[in-house]
Amino acid sequence: MTEPSIWINGELLLASTSGITANDHGFLFGDGVFDTLIIRNEKPIFLDRHLRRLRNGIDRLQIKGAPTDSELSTALSQLIAANNAADARLRITVTPGPGPSPRQRGTQPLAVITTSPLPDAPSSASLCTVEWTRNERSPLAGIKSTSWGENATILRYAAAKGFDNAILCDSTGRLSECTTSNLFLVIDERIVTPSLASGCLPGIIREVLIEEKLAAEHNLFPSDFARATEAFITSSTTGVVPVQRIDDRVFPTDGQFTATADEAIAKLSAR
Repeated sequence: MTEPSIWINGELLLASTSGITANDHGFLFGDGVFDTLIIRNEKPIFLDRHLRRLRNGIDRLQIKGAPTDSELSTALSQLIAANNAADARLRITVTPGPGPSPRQRGTQPLAVITTSPLPDAPSSASLCTVEWTRNERSPLAGIKSTSWGENATILRYAAAKGFDNAILCDSTGRLSECTTSNLFLVIDERIVTPSLASGCLPGIIREVLIEEKLAAEHNLFPSDFARATEAFITSSTTGVVPVQRIDDRVFPTDGQFTATADEAIAKLSAR
């Protein structure tokens, strides 16, 4: 199998020959931002939305000298062609680069783009609630930060308990999100999702469903699970995934509202 290429700071390199500086702030401190999108038929899905979210993270973390959106778009096209990536998952990572201390960054930011096989979307998901919280007042709230150790730890905990993912509340007890996806409930025949005030990530699929007026933001709590007739989660790589269980509560995986959301995303992605 041909070795895949990756894009680093304007160059296409073989993955095995790409060195990253040992004192890069992304490696040392998790100081960086990333975004993940999918490629279908050699075309990136919702690219403008992903670049806008990535740029927001870059600006909030004050990473200077990162590639422009135009440069990243060109790089994506080059990488897709180099890897014959007709259908793939693509990740863009930007860090401040190497620097002598947490307070002192260098002047050479690192930008890396990689591709990997696109996994099959699961037919359904099981979720558990956990005692840990999403800090809605964190300076990283709402950023797709490379400081991902907390999410990884919680995800492993959920897997050890026999669940696919975990649901986090914010510090006030409101529902926020899952470790890798946004959460939606169907209550009183309406699709609702936690508001961004809960510290959840502004997911791309979430954004589209709200803009299409298929879903609305609400302050939600764990007690609302008892009122919900359907539940689903969303992410850019898996789309809309029905939830079949939250803790001990079972939900249908063929619900009407979940199917409507899934069909809408499929049609908009095809554009």
